[in-house]
Amino acid sequence: MAGLPNAILAISSTDRYITNIGGNTNQPRNNVLEAEFYGTGSDSNQFLISAPNALMNGYIDRIIISQIQIQYNLPTVIPRQNDIFVLGIETSVGSAQFTLQKFDIPYGFYSPDELAAVIAARLNQSSGIDFTVFYSQSGGPTIPVGFQWATSSGRRFYFVTPAVLRISNYTESEVSAILKFYKLVGMDRQNSLPETIQASNSAPVFLYTPYIDILSDALTNYQKLKDTDSSTSRRKGLIARMYLSGVGNPQPTSVSYYDRGIDPENPEAFRPIIVPSEALGSKPFVLTFDLNSPKIINWTPDVAVNSLDFELRDCYGDLLFVKDTSIVDEQGTDVFNTEFQMTLLCVEGD
Repeated sequence: MAGLPNAILAISSTDRYITNIGGNTNQPRNNVLEAEFYGTGSDSNQFLISAPNALMNGYIDRIIISQIQIQYNLPTVIPRQNDIFVLGIETSVGSAQFTLQKFDIPYGFYSPDELAAVIAARLNQSSGIDFTVFYSQSGGPTIPVGFQWATSSGRRFYFVTPAVLRISNYTESEVSAILKFYKLVGMDRQNSLPETIQASNSAPVFLYTPYIDILSDALTNYQKLKDTDSSTSRRKGLIARMYLSGVGNPQPTSVSYYDRGIDPENPEAFRPIIVPSEALGSKPFVLTFDLNSPKIINWTPDVAVNSLDFELRDCYGDLLFVKDTSIVDEQGTDVFNTEFQMTLLCVEGD
């Protein structure tokens, strides 16, 4: 199919910054660097690309999505998405009386051990008792898998369930954010029982979304068979689902932080690896997709490609996070635009 005569329409999400110079010429002006510097223009999760003339003009029969490259800039911890959690903390040792306390985590990129450190700092700052938090992904029977939270005072604590959060007047958006934080650190219902030590019962997942959906109503306008998915949202106009593990070797969303030691008297011992721990989602990365089974979009020869609309959505069906909408400081908001480039093959009609 890709061997048929075609013309390349190369798309970049940063082309949304192109502006037109007024006057008689009406020439487009590339404003990418200046727009990124000032943080102006449309966000990368929802935008329109247009030009004074058609993007592609000709007798087009179909459009093939050939290649996609994406610059993933979605933080590990996202404001109002997975940056809060609630603990039930015992009022005094052995009292069996608990108070609910809400904590928040500064958003940004975190490696597993960095996240453990900032959680401990937040807990010790706000709870009034001493907490220790550390991370390991594998290490044997005496070393927990994932995160371990502990108190030295003897006061017990637990992770609050969704049912209790709702009757405690937390909103559905707050409950969702708390559950996403639990997923991040690997906590589940087993951690809702009071203990002085709580450890992850499932693997922590640092990648906020395992895929990104790219949607475009304009590109799919002329195809009779409409795109959909198995979720409750069932959005139309899906042109690509980009799986963020890429193609090839497996990419870890959690990491191994311990390895077997070399003590001859204790060959089964484990010791820490002296390298920073990393996991997919703990820092920005770039992926390129060379599609073996490309999407082929039906087009009509009577219509030129005049403008294109795009949306980026995460696995929860929400628009991909790109910036904090609250004012961070006098300089404005922090921006985390996830940009992409796409090669479209416009196939000539018969």
